[in-house]
Amino acid sequence: MIYRVSVNKIIAKALPWTAFVVSVALLLSFFIGVALGTGIAWKRRSLLDPVVTGYASLTAATPDYVTAMLLLLFFAIRLRWFPSKGAYDIGLTPGFNMQFISNVLYHAALPILSYTLEGIGGWALAMKGSAISVLGEDYIVAAKARGLRDRRILVSYLARNSILPLITALAISFGGMFGGSILIETIFNYPGMGWFFSQALMRKDYGMLQGLFLLTITATILANFLADILYTRLDPRVRLEGR
Repeated sequence: MIYRVSVNKIIAKALPWTAFVVSVALLLSFFIGVALGTGIAWKRRSLLDPVVTGYASLTAATPDYVTAMLLLLFFAIRLRWFPSKGAYDIGLTPGFNMQFISNVLYHAALPILSYTLEGIGGWALAMKGSAISVLGEDYIVAAKARGLRDRRILVSYLARNSILPLITALAISFGGMFGGSILIETIFNYPGMGWFFSQALMRKDYGMLQGLFLLTITATILANFLADILYTRLDPRVRLEGR
């Protein structure tokens, strides 16, 4: 109703931008959070534990649009280090060349940073809880008794087994990312799914809302299904228990 075009064309235009920004941010926050969570579980009395826990509590209590607005005001408006809106400069012709790719990364830096800063704390606490439960397992005690190096125990035994529940959550998060973030993409005027969600909401374009919701719901259901399959591949114990 707003753009006088098919909703499919709008989704085809917006989906790549949201998939690019959210997937990069999701992977960054996941791996950073996993590393921090493993570290604070291994050394629970270190200074890193209260720092990461406090940071996670702060970001959990802070809405994502507040983080986005602070980054926009400080880095884009005050310091002028990054652009404040758009996916690339208007004067550029889209194409698979270094100039266009670098410009896209330049415009996507602040949205990616907003997503990443909001997600690190949650992944870190989830990994910490999973790793602490694994630390009491017999194979960890046996590895220490064999005199293996701490680094090998940390990577091969603790992190490898603790990360399994988080892999499932990561797969589900990938399904939810197709909805984008309405507030973050609107603040940065980034032409992703979230931005079109906000336009449809403000202008009461119910047809576009139905199409966007259908895609998000379908992606979430498929992600849950794939997460169940993936977990059985990663953890042989699940296959054995199901027999």
